[in-house]
Amino acid sequence: MENLQYLLFVKILKIKMIKKNIIKIQFLKRLFIKFKLFIFLLRLLFTRQKKIRFLLFDTLHLKQFFDQDNWEDILVNHPKNKPIINFKSISNETALLVPGRLRCWEKSKELIYSIAEKNKVFIMTDDSDKKIVNCINHKNISAINIDNSIYRASHNKIPNLVLSQFFKLKCVIEEIYKFEKLNSFFFKNFIKVRTDFYYFNSENLMDMTRENNENCLFSQSDLHFSGRREFFLPLKNFYEFAEWSYLNDFHNLKYMPINPTQIINSDPGSTRFAWLKFPKKIVETLDKRPPSEYLYQKIKKNYEDALKYKYDEKDEFKLTGAADYPPTEQSFASYLNLLGMPCKTHLKFLGFIMNNPDKQKMKIEWGDQYRGEMENLRKKDNK
Repeated sequence: MENLQYLLFVKILKIKMIKKNIIKIQFLKRLFIKFKLFIFLLRLLFTRQKKIRFLLFDTLHLKQFFDQDNWEDILVNHPKNKPIINFKSISNETALLVPGRLRCWEKSKELIYSIAEKNKVFIMTDDSDKKIVNCINHKNISAINIDNSIYRASHNKIPNLVLSQFFKLKCVIEEIYKFEKLNSFFFKNFIKVRTDFYYFNSENLMDMTRENNENCLFSQSDLHFSGRREFFLPLKNFYEFAEWSYLNDFHNLKYMPINPTQIINSDPGSTRFAWLKFPKKIVETLDKRPPSEYLYQKIKKNYEDALKYKYDEKDEFKLTGAADYPPTEQSFASYLNLLGMPCKTHLKFLGFIMNNPDKQKMKIEWGDQYRGEMENLRKKDNK
């Protein structure tokens, strides 16, 4: 009996020592990561502004930097988006759009409700969030469950759920048109956001100073974007292009025309234009995912040749990135490129996507479905 108690005591002591060592390691790791963060931000402080934008927007460098050490779990475990307190520079002529799943809602609902104090909010989600939708009761928030709406039948026909976000964007803009007609009111500006994104500058999201004074769409790929109605509302038709891109095996198209003027009038990092297919003699690389800054400079250098370029099947081509996953960001970049829409980065979109295990599982399912369908499509084309 005494031997048993002694062994139990030794085991407990070992567990305590192991726990103590783990805590010590976590403390040192946390300290090291904070030091790395300090050095990283110090580098940005003494770097040219364009370089700062390149690091933060083009490669999502800040997120990649932290991901190496699982910083979200070690520094702060998914901080909440800060609500807007100062409304002095905010006009009610701006509408906020949330087309898609309300992931991490608890982390962002205070921000959304604070925006709704002065601005109209339009949400379009699905049955996955019906409990959240049923609990939203605010005069300035229009929250629609697409699976319980007039859009249900069309939504059920989309080829892959990864395209659902773009179909919801189309539908939510349709709801805005209805609101404007019913109330004889026209919004001047629009901004699309995600609830599973942590915005470092959330208090500036609704400040439309740049949108009102610059002729472009502000974007960070298809994550979020904002602009005046003439730059934002053409995205209502993006779903049709995204669906066509999916069904026609976008990654393996022989060639898609490129508008070089749109690229040199845009900021590197505003869209994934570097992931599109280009002739090697124009961009001087075969890398699938070259830095946007690099590709931007090559397009600028070879601008006249890019303008005159005509497809030749004998030419070598830089391929698209991530050919085993639906071309969502590529088709978004291609659509804006073909529209000739200048796209710029905005510091208010800095931040990171919050960790969401359910989304990761869905991405695997979307990818598996896509690869299976594209394989069948290619077999059919080869017959």
